[in-house]
Amino acid sequence: MVWRSGLDAQCNYFNATWLRFTGRTLEQEVGDGWVSGVHPDDLRRCVDTYLSNFERRTAFEMEYRLRRHDGVYRYIFDRGVPFTDDSGQFAGFIGSCVDVHERREADRAKATFLALATHELRTPLTSMRMYMEALRRQLAQGALATSSPLLRLNAQLERVSSLVQDLEDTGRLEAELPLVMRKEELELTEFVQAVVATHRDTDTFRSRGQQRHVFELTLPPGAHRVLADRQRMEQVLNNLLTNAVKYSPKGGTIHVTLAREGPGLALSVKDPGIGIPAADIPSLPRRYFRASNVSAENYPGLGLGLSLVKEIIEAHGGGLRIQSELGRGTTLTLLLPEAREEGRA
Repeated sequence: MVWRSGLDAQCNYFNATWLRFTGRTLEQEVGDGWVSGVHPDDLRRCVDTYLSNFERRTAFEMEYRLRRHDGVYRYIFDRGVPFTDDSGQFAGFIGSCVDVHERREADRAKATFLALATHELRTPLTSMRMYMEALRRQLAQGALATSSPLLRLNAQLERVSSLVQDLEDTGRLEAELPLVMRKEELELTEFVQAVVATHRDTDTFRSRGQQRHVFELTLPPGAHRVLADRQRMEQVLNNLLTNAVKYSPKGGTIHVTLAREGPGLALSVKDPGIGIPAADIPSLPRRYFRASNVSAENYPGLGLGLSLVKEIIEAHGGGLRIQSELGRGTTLTLLLPEAREEGRA
């Protein structure tokens, strides 16, 4: 977007790109008409920066919010420089603007992510110190170490390990490097039963003997094999089950279903939780994105889980389907190609 001003510091030209962005005519923008599109909170700084540099005849750079034709304010980066006429005399300023809203939003999301990552790592580390101290006191008193602190310590170690894995994977994806995969034939029925059993034990332990969530499995008879990286699939299913528990704070039944769908297999995790606003569903697999009805205070998280799930499943030749109704729960479905048996077409 290009603009120009004359010796009186009044703007006398805006190119077609500027006019399309603002949805206004050249007659409306010339002079000081353009300032009506600047966000009120940025207006004084924007105008002061422009006028002070105009008086000194020095180039400037600034960011401010400009109202788009649809009424939405977008951050733009504006750079203005003095120019001269054919005789070499100062003739005014000419400037160019670029929409940088997405970049600013991404920078803000990453800054928020770093703060959340620090908090997410500090919490289990603090708990681990507490459990280690409990063990130290038991041993100092000559008592045999009980299993409770050890179990709790192990649970926190698993949490840290999971966080580190997510951070490492995200770092590789940010650097546009592929995720490491070691694929082998995996029998899904046995695999799902083993992973869910771990979550049953964990959920019971967290609830001090009173299981808040019930895990109900629907697994068809027979073999259901996929070519997959077992560790990566554990990472994926653990993420879905952990989210199902986290976003169902009132407890309830979490349904895990394996079924044939088209030429492949569909593994679904359905929870009775808070659900997701419809407008947020398309953005859920985006890195660092979190739904608008959750916050770091009531539902901790980094906004990495589903983005990694999507990347891992797509690396297996599959896909991710998200279905949700606000206040009534969410169903996440992994779509995977079935491994072909030898000799079968």
